[in-house]
Amino acid sequence: MGAAAMGSVMSREPVVWWIFGEPFHAGPTVVCICAVIITRVIIGLQAKGKAQWTLDVAVTLLCLLVSILWVQAQGLELLAAGITGIGIGSLGAGIIGIAKGAIGGKLRAGFGAFMDAFTSTKP
Repeated sequence: MGAAAMGSVMSREPVVWWIFGEPFHAGPTVVCICAVIITRVIIGLQAKGKAQWTLDVAVTLLCLLVSILWVQAQGLELLAAGITGIGIGSLGAGIIGIAKGAIGGKLRAGFGAFMDAFTSTKP
């Protein structure tokens, strides 16, 4: 009876959470969250000087958001989700610089093309 009862409790189907109408696989999401938090805590504890906890919390939340979205968009398995969480957590505030570099050039080019078309004298 014990094995039969246990069979009804356990399932081989992955747990899927629905957040804002989108499916999120629970396993990789939890692994990613844990990896980011552990990495950011280690970095925060190793920091010399005055600890800026409010800044570190904001950076950690940004890292969590980016890493969870990346894991879900790529459909990563547990190990890859953990490594992704560690990598993005270790980038920290560098994520902002990467995003500014990637988007900034494209925005400048788009704005330049718009201004060229707007100021063009051709009919």
